[in-house]
Amino acid sequence: MRGLAPDNKDKSVEEDNNCQQPEKTASKLKNLTILLVEDEDDLRHETAAFLELYCGRVIQAANGHEALEAVETLRPDLVISDIRMPVMNGLEFAAILRARRPDTPLIFCTAFTETNYLLKAIELGVAAFVRKPVDTDELLAVIAKAALPLLQRLEIEGFSEELMASMRLQVGDAPSQRDIVEQTARAARTSFNILLEGETGTGKSRLANIIHTLSPRREAPFVVLQMGALPLNLAESELFGHIKGAFTGADQSHTGLAETADGGTIFLDDIDSCPAELQGKLLRFVEDKKFTPLGSTVEKKVDVRIIAASNRNLKEEALAGRFREDLYYRLADTTVSIPPLRETPDAIAPLALKFLQETCSEMDRNLAFLDDEARRLLINMPWPGNIRQLKSVIRRAALKAGSVILAADIAMQDDTPAIVSATAVYGCTPVPPPFPCCMDKLESWSLEQALRYCGGKRMKTATMLGMNYYTFRRRLEKHGITAGDE
Repeated sequence: MRGLAPDNKDKSVEEDNNCQQPEKTASKLKNLTILLVEDEDDLRHETAAFLELYCGRVIQAANGHEALEAVETLRPDLVISDIRMPVMNGLEFAAILRARRPDTPLIFCTAFTETNYLLKAIELGVAAFVRKPVDTDELLAVIAKAALPLLQRLEIEGFSEELMASMRLQVGDAPSQRDIVEQTARAARTSFNILLEGETGTGKSRLANIIHTLSPRREAPFVVLQMGALPLNLAESELFGHIKGAFTGADQSHTGLAETADGGTIFLDDIDSCPAELQGKLLRFVEDKKFTPLGSTVEKKVDVRIIAASNRNLKEEALAGRFREDLYYRLADTTVSIPPLRETPDAIAPLALKFLQETCSEMDRNLAFLDDEARRLLINMPWPGNIRQLKSVIRRAALKAGSVILAADIAMQDDTPAIVSATAVYGCTPVPPPFPCCMDKLESWSLEQALRYCGGKRMKTATMLGMNYYTFRRRLEKHGITAGDE
């Protein structure tokens, strides 16, 4: 009787190795939708029940005509079909399937092996044959092989979605940041060298760490070398290491960061500050991943991914002769340009909220609320210190404020841009009258600031100040302040 073959306990070791075991294949097939075409009801139900253990969905059809309807409406990823069937046989079905869905793999599962059937099936581009009675391990292995291009595409798409979601969570999902997120996500899973360019404080170090975390090298070291912070001899020793006696004071051997980062990522920050004398040695290291420790004659080779960062446009520096052009091109397999915060105002509020959440979590307190006026003030600030300055302002405001962070909490920080922006937002300066001055002037100034902060609404202003509304109105009349609505 044709059907599923029983497990064969006497298989040779070679046959076992040639057929993937179900448990190894199951995870690959769980996202597949399979169409099973078989005219024998019992066999079809039995085979479908088996496939449902490993595949995401199994659709059944009793002949080629039913199968074509299923293909049009349900669009299976792969088709398994008998050849000899009533109404429409497997070869007729295969010809129409090829015309309508040429990319859908078709596997013939049959007990008939006549040469004319096989030749016609080969002409139709059938992916594989499985003989009845079917060996279950062989069937799963053939399905996995036939669906391999699709499985690989699904895996890449799934990884890309996961990567993009992680990037959006860490970098932000503002429209101005999406290009950076997409570009970085694509580069993260490669071994390409990456050059990050942007003003001081735009988050280059943070982005480099994110790239490493999302890369296949995430389990290996991520090491950082500040190129502009060390003199030439120390920078070379820190990067490549040295042996004992290599120079005065080298009383013991030192392993460099290049060797420490083997298998992982090395981040060369402020690469534009790299001394000219070191750039030649760095060129060889970037190109071949080879180096020689100071004082040694033994060459070493490592497997590292290099991410470099520059505050200046490195290509312009190279064209001006201030940086080696050949080194620039080797570092810049892909370049990510990070715009200053002032050019991406839509990213400011999401980043501020992220930093506020991190700060409150670190302080083990409930999440503070960022007032609408405070958000507007943040968006209008010029942020010369970029993300680093924004994070600092939010942290200091969170430390001093209560459950709600107001615009005044932002403006009182010791950042000159906050005062300038407050003038733009509120139409006045938050700086009080110069001393010496009388109490009446201070009170008048305070009332005006409070009114402007509350949008001119007197009832809201009185509530914010904790004053009786009628008392507040008398104070306004006293100082001749007529602006404001009920």
